[in-house]
Amino acid sequence: MKVLHRKLLRELLAARGVLIAIISIIAVGIGCFIAMFSTYDNLEYSRQNYYRLCHMADFSIELKKVPLGDLEAIAQTPGVTNILPRIVFEVTASLEDVEKPLSGKAVSLPEHENAPINSIVIKQGSYFTDQRQEEVIINDAFARAHNLRPGDHIQLILNNRLQDLLIVGTAISSEFVYLIGPGGLVPEPESYGVFYLKHDYAEDVFGFEGAANQILGQLAPQYQRPNRVHQILDQLELELEDYGVFSTTPLSQQSSHWFLKNEIDGLKISATILPSIFLIVAALALNLLMSRMAEQQRTVVGTLKALGYSNQEMFRHFIQFGLLIGVAGGILGTLLGYSLAGAMTAQYRNFFEFPSLTNQMYPRVILLGMLISVFFAVLGTFRGVRTVVRLSPAEAMRPKPPLRARRILLERIHVFWQALDFRWQMVLRDIFRNRTRTIGGLLSATVGAMLLLVTFSMYDSAFALLNFQYDKLLLSDIDLTFKDDHDYSAYFEAQQIQGVDYAEPLFQVGCTLQNGIHEKKTGITGILRDARLTIPRDTEGNRVEVPPTGLLVTRKLADILHIQAGDSIRMVPVSGDRIPRQVPVMKIIDSYLGLTVYADFHYLNRLMGEADSLTSVQLKTNPRPEVTRKIYRQLKQVPAIQTVNSIRDQKDKLQEVLVDQMIVMIVVVIVFSCLIFFGSILNASLISLSERQQEIATLRVLGYTPGEVGSIFLRESFSVNLPGILLGLPAGYWASKGINIAYDTELFRMPFTIYMLSWVMTVVLGILFTLISHWPVQKTIQKMDWLQALNVKE
Repeated sequence: MKVLHRKLLRELLAARGVLIAIISIIAVGIGCFIAMFSTYDNLEYSRQNYYRLCHMADFSIELKKVPLGDLEAIAQTPGVTNILPRIVFEVTASLEDVEKPLSGKAVSLPEHENAPINSIVIKQGSYFTDQRQEEVIINDAFARAHNLRPGDHIQLILNNRLQDLLIVGTAISSEFVYLIGPGGLVPEPESYGVFYLKHDYAEDVFGFEGAANQILGQLAPQYQRPNRVHQILDQLELELEDYGVFSTTPLSQQSSHWFLKNEIDGLKISATILPSIFLIVAALALNLLMSRMAEQQRTVVGTLKALGYSNQEMFRHFIQFGLLIGVAGGILGTLLGYSLAGAMTAQYRNFFEFPSLTNQMYPRVILLGMLISVFFAVLGTFRGVRTVVRLSPAEAMRPKPPLRARRILLERIHVFWQALDFRWQMVLRDIFRNRTRTIGGLLSATVGAMLLLVTFSMYDSAFALLNFQYDKLLLSDIDLTFKDDHDYSAYFEAQQIQGVDYAEPLFQVGCTLQNGIHEKKTGITGILRDARLTIPRDTEGNRVEVPPTGLLVTRKLADILHIQAGDSIRMVPVSGDRIPRQVPVMKIIDSYLGLTVYADFHYLNRLMGEADSLTSVQLKTNPRPEVTRKIYRQLKQVPAIQTVNSIRDQKDKLQEVLVDQMIVMIVVVIVFSCLIFFGSILNASLISLSERQQEIATLRVLGYTPGEVGSIFLRESFSVNLPGILLGLPAGYWASKGINIAYDTELFRMPFTIYMLSWVMTVVLGILFTLISHWPVQKTIQKMDWLQALNVKE
């Protein structure tokens, strides 16, 4: 073994305590990088393979009714390579042992072969047989939630008639990777499912002989750019105008794809930001360590140079120190990242339905992680050794002259300085005279506190949105949606259901809002002026009155349409007479819900030429479980109801998901933040300890106990970390605000909320981590041989 290699090994063993802390920080950074990028690849590759397997549609067109014979021209449209007409309806399901009415989507499939677009993957049982028409394939998550198997029966209300169907199989499809019901935010497989029917049977039961109400299509690769897709959809919508086009949906706006792609893209961003924080902290800590080590070995370096070792050899020797740390951190980070990726991927299986979603090792991700680890480790080493290596042998062999003792700024404030005891004076002198070390510790504490506050803020904001949605905006317990528009008698009948305390009608109109070249497909919700169950509110939680005429539009939609209060916009209904109407915009409301539009219930009826029509009824019910079950039994007997949404269940489900997700995330971030504090404080304290051995030994000779000596270092840690923690509060505030802005989507935006408890917890945890990090420093002081330290020569 070469001399320099033996020297390197001794130095690694001597500094093992500090190196473990630094390697841990690097490992966490690389672990986050590998975990997030591996999970990103797991999801993205699974998505691509799944879409390819099921021949995912590039667009869909929803319409009232179109004869199949009139679709030949659509299939010949330039850019369109394949189309599939099918029948899709929202339906109600009934199971004997389930009291709550269940909702879902009935989707037609070819009778003898899988669909050429948006095909299904059979999980249990088989595809349709020739034995009977009344067969159904249900989505696998719904089957698991209700313990349904092939051979069981399920009842569906199809076109107002109760049909008993035999389950021949369960399946999944790329169309419903993330399946949510109307108004939902998270999957509820126990309440909402997908029911695949034979196309001929669907034609018969829905009265759609030789017709369809949805067209799926695929495009040639050169036509899949967003602008080309929209051009083709505009052309198709124009050609199908006579058949009542409700909406045209490109793949980018398809509900399941939108949620999945947003999650995947968010992982990619997080995989860049979070690891960078840990690696920068590690580089700073390593820079401090190597600077100190190089200074301590000044004469050794000079001697080796005098013996013939070149500058390049000495530089490579010290750089190897950083290389080994980088490699060690990269290896540990790879193991940690792979384990975390497995846990994250397993968590995603609870929300996204794939044929196979497994955790894989990706060589390019691991290689990139190792290169990043080595880069930051070498970066931290480089600055520390460059100065010493440049010295000539004669100069390097002389000990570094002691720094000129200068008064620090605080010493000039005589009254303040004289009021301090000598230990505080020692602490403050060391802090101000070692500015690089102080700045590194300050930055590490700031980053640690920032991470904590950002995490707590995300928790606070998520629950603030939940409370806004279900405690201020939507106050009903059960929402009923009808298959068709009904008159006011449906409202009176709903009010008479036993257990219902109060009811309110809603009139919802799907439409396209246009302002010049700007347009958006959305819906207008007509509510009563004195509504108590759906209450428009601004971001401050204040009630906003619905104007007697005109529209109340959210700020997000107003920005998309480039409109202001007082403007007039063109409203084109997607159903009914579809005659364009000019409607005034009376108010713009700042809200957390993206594209919501409100109007007065009676005004919207008049605008549509109706007389007190309604599409939904909201119910406020007795919360007792036995009363709720009784209400569900009564609702099961009403075939006109399309969906029954339990707002109470939605809230409970969201709370359950948020609590589970957020608690895991908070625990992980707390552990990672503790590592930042621990590594930074331990590194700085042990370096300071090695520099001041004689000073400590002198104090011990004068009768100071190890605890009293340790208190000096504890004061120093607090003097650096407490300001860092306090600086982390505004840093965390602005970082949280940036994340809040980044999550501003058309669907919703998160309220920017940080509760007082989050501020307090951030400070308390920062102080606690500082105390924990001081423990190994105190143990080192207790074990120090102070008699030997006094014999160290200058």
